[in-house]
Amino acid sequence: MGTNRTSLQAGYTRLVCCTGWNYTMNFLRHIRKFSLPLTVSHRLLISSAASASKQLERDCWSCLKRISCQTFFCECGKVQSFSPSWNYFDYFGFTKPTMRIDLNELSRMKRKLQMAFHPDKFARSTKEEREIATTVSTQINDAFTVLSNPITRAEYILTLNGNPCSSEDVAITDTAFLTDVLEANEHVDELAEMVKTEECKQTLERVLAALYAIVMTRWGREMDQLTRFIDAANWEAAHQAISRLRYYERLKKRLQDLRPDFATRGIRTPFNGRGVDCDSSLG
Repeated sequence: MGTNRTSLQAGYTRLVCCTGWNYTMNFLRHIRKFSLPLTVSHRLLISSAASASKQLERDCWSCLKRISCQTFFCECGKVQSFSPSWNYFDYFGFTKPTMRIDLNELSRMKRKLQMAFHPDKFARSTKEEREIATTVSTQINDAFTVLSNPITRAEYILTLNGNPCSSEDVAITDTAFLTDVLEANEHVDELAEMVKTEECKQTLERVLAALYAIVMTRWGREMDQLTRFIDAANWEAAHQAISRLRYYERLKKRLQDLRPDFATRGIRTPFNGRGVDCDSSLG
């Protein structure tokens, strides 16, 4: 039994590094088999994914047993709501708010959570469970919408740190930056006219690819700078960087809005139907 206790405690320590909620549930089922008590120190390990201000434990709404806030189903079998002290990053298992998110992984985690909390799974459950499932499903969708977009993600991080963003852009005085944006918009205007003419397909593909590459390169440069400012908690500079990034987001959207026109000409675009860069997984 001593060997089992040691190995299980080691496994419990590794648990806090995992991001998926199913890891927690599987491990809790495992330790119940060996009747390993959860000491105070073990419970505190679970909080590594949350800040010191976050709630660590709560009562199950049904049986009133104390459970970890990272446990979505109590041992009594009842589904639990997300902890009220959690933010959107906590929903998906991130240890802290971050701009560095793999969008493919975020989508995968969203699907796992949706499967666990889909209201249809609780159609024959109690009213309380149906309400929890509906509420959590909405929270998952709202969180994914915010975190999957780099601008709303940055705005959310600033809000979490007491520096909410205005929907209006901060005034930018960098004339070189403004000139670059103006010229890029003019090139988009020209491309929009070209696609309506009898311009050859190869020329349109070449111009679109070159222009989109320029916009994405500049977008990436602004994104990197915004990420550095947020990492350094330089909120004033982050506000400015968000405004700069918005300019290139609008440029990206203008190009993406041309997709139907290119499709009618049988021209493949460097972004898919949702307006996402085909070669990009990080947002």
